Amino acid sequence: MFLSRLSLTGFRNHSNTELELRPGLTLFQGQNGHGKSNLLEAAYMLAIAKSARSSHERELVSWSLAETGGHMQVLGVGREGDTTVQAQIDVDITAPASPKSNPGFRKGLRVNGIKRSAIDFVGNLNIVFFEADDLEIIHGSPGRRRRYLDILISQSDTYYLKSLQRYSQVVTQRNQLLRRVREGVSEENELEFWDERLAYEGARVTDSRRRAVDGLNDHAVPAHRELTDGDKLELEYRPRITAAADDRPKVGEMNAEMIEAEMKKTLTAIRRREIAQGVTVIGPHRDDLEIRLNDNPAGNFASRGQSRTIALSLKLAEAVFVKQSTGRTPVLALDDILSELDPKRRRLVLEASTKHEQVLLTSTEPGIVPDDYLETADIYTVMNGRVTQDAIASASPSANSDD
Repeated sequence: MFLSRLSLTGFRNHSNTELELRPGLTLFQGQNGHGKSNLLEAAYMLAIAKSARSSHERELVSWSLAETGGHMQVLGVGREGDTTVQAQIDVDITAPASPKSNPGFRKGLRVNGIKRSAIDFVGNLNIVFFEADDLEIIHGSPGRRRRYLDILISQSDTYYLKSLQRYSQVVTQRNQLLRRVREGVSEENELEFWDERLAYEGARVTDSRRRAVDGLNDHAVPAHRELTDGDKLELEYRPRITAAADDRPKVGEMNAEMIEAEMKKTLTAIRRREIAQGVTVIGPHRDDLEIRLNDNPAGNFASRGQSRTIALSLKLAEAVFVKQSTGRTPVLALDDILSELDPKRRRLVLEASTKHEQVLLTSTEPGIVPDDYLETADIYTVMNGRVTQDAIASASPSANSDD
């Protein structure tokens, strides 16, 4: 699959950007703060229905639209053989009624012109996105690693996203009930229904994550080996289906039904503890993904360069996982991946990434991409939200945006 068109209207500092893209390597170059990363962020939104960098639409629209109202749109067309898919995100902005009030935002999603829910929108286009914040997969909280797994699986399995949403609703309802039982407002036996639902939905989420980590191990470990001088990468899924974190059954040997049974047994055993705390203490919302480098926790021992290589290895493995799950080769969107790497490592990264059908790459440093890769690349310069194609790009036609 490749992204053949990317159209942005009122998105961050891109007032009106239209790009026709080709398979192969596309390089967006320019200084920081001019809109290169925004292009990749927008493309990734078309895969996951929201921004990976912002939690609210107000942070995505241009300043003028936030002040006066109007319309923001991110539109992309993906091609896979004879199949074409158009994904579109629209946000209507209502100007604030007074200087002290906030603008209103109404978001809509469409696939091939038909309105879709977020669940039905995700995964119609497949894009794997690397950004600097992905180092938090290694150094950040368990929640950051859970989010990484959830986005990875959701791109290739719409049932997983539904299970995850149902599970989150069950946890919310169950926590409220636990607090009511603690306060004497509700009866303890009312928890039995929610225990059943928590174990059922939680087991499906846990089983999907287990299989995803197995797939990542199959591909991230050899990818990391190729990008390094033999550093040893290990990934271990650490589900919380028992009360003690260090007393974990081997979920690799369990199916969803076995995981469900284990969770039910644990919930019965720890009921008094959960009532006292007023929260659900086991389940996928407490999972973690352990990442080790040379037998040590990568979050504590990996340098920034090593962490960048680990994150890229995970992304390359993610691309293989998505392809195997969907049959479609995802687009690679790599934001400033080459910085902080030595020339040898840069070439290894380019060699590995350009095996994919389409790579969207950003860079702030002129000359960081070797000339032999530039010979067949489409090259764009981004300045103040204006995107222009460089004359040294490939001679094949590719539309130019001068907005």
